[in-house]
Amino acid sequence: MPEVKGFHHISAFTKSMENNLYFYTHILGLRLVKQTVHQENFQTPHLFYGDYWGTPGTLLTFFVYPKIGKSYKNDHYYGTVSLSIPKGSLIYWKNRLEKYTIRFNINIEKSSINLVDPDGLNLELHESVTPDLSTTPIAYSHIQEEYQLIRISKINLHTRLVDKERQFLKDWLSLTDSFMLNPTSKEQIQLIASHTDDRSRLGRGSIDHIALTVETVEDLKYFKERAEKYGYQVEKLIDRHYFTSLYVKSPSGLRIELATERPGFTIDESLKELGNRKITFKQ
Repeated sequence: MPEVKGFHHISAFTKSMENNLYFYTHILGLRLVKQTVHQENFQTPHLFYGDYWGTPGTLLTFFVYPKIGKSYKNDHYYGTVSLSIPKGSLIYWKNRLEKYTIRFNINIEKSSINLVDPDGLNLELHESVTPDLSTTPIAYSHIQEEYQLIRISKINLHTRLVDKERQFLKDWLSLTDSFMLNPTSKEQIQLIASHTDDRSRLGRGSIDHIALTVETVEDLKYFKERAEKYGYQVEKLIDRHYFTSLYVKSPSGLRIELATERPGFTIDESLKELGNRKITFKQ
C-alpha cells in the first residue's frame, strides 16, 4: 500500500498581500517560493512560502481576497498550525516577536510559543526534539540557520464528528489512532471535539484545506479508488503544474488534498529566482 509521507502544504485565506508577505518573509523568515494564481480563479493571487527549495512539508500558501469577510470557527474547521523550530531556539523567537511587537504566549515547559498572523490564523512554534535533514535552510536569510523554521508538524482539526473523522482517516489513509503522518518526525493531525451546532464559515484567516504528500500519481489513483470504495466524496484528481492533486472531503466537509512531491517549483523558475515573478496560467 502506498504511504502518506507527511504534510505537503496548508492553504489559507488572507486579506492583504502586503501584510501577509511582510509577516511570513520578514518576521517568520520563510522564503516566497512562488507567486502564482488560484487555478480555479485566475484573478486571485496565490502565494507559496517555504524553505529554500519549497520542500513539501514546509509550505504555507495563501489565497489573496482583499474583500474577504470575517471567519466563524464553530462546528467544523481547521485550527492551529504548528511549525517546528530548532531545539534551543525558543528564546530567540521570543525576543524576535517582542522586537516586532507581535503578541504571543510562551510556554517554557512545552517549549512552545502561540501567536496569531495578521489575518487571525493561529500558529504555534515549538522546538523540535530531533534535527530534520529533509529540509533546506534559506540562503541569505536575515535569520540564521540555527533559528529558522523547519516544517509543519501538526494541524488541529475541530469537529463534532470525531468518531467519523477518526474512521475516515483509518479507512482512507490507514492512519493510526495517534494520526502520525510521519512517525520519525511526529507530524500529526489532531482531532479536537467541538461542542456546538453553530456553523463555521470560511473567511479571513481560515484554512481552506490541508495537503499531505504522496510520491507518485499512481499513489493518488490508489487513494482515489480507496476513497470511492469506502463511499467518501472525491472532488477531483487534477494536475496543478507544480504537483498533481487529489481532493477528498472528510465526513465533516473539510477538504484534504493529497499532492505529489514532484515536479516542484523549479519547473518554471530557477532555484535562485524562485518567487521573483508572477506566474499565470492560460484559461
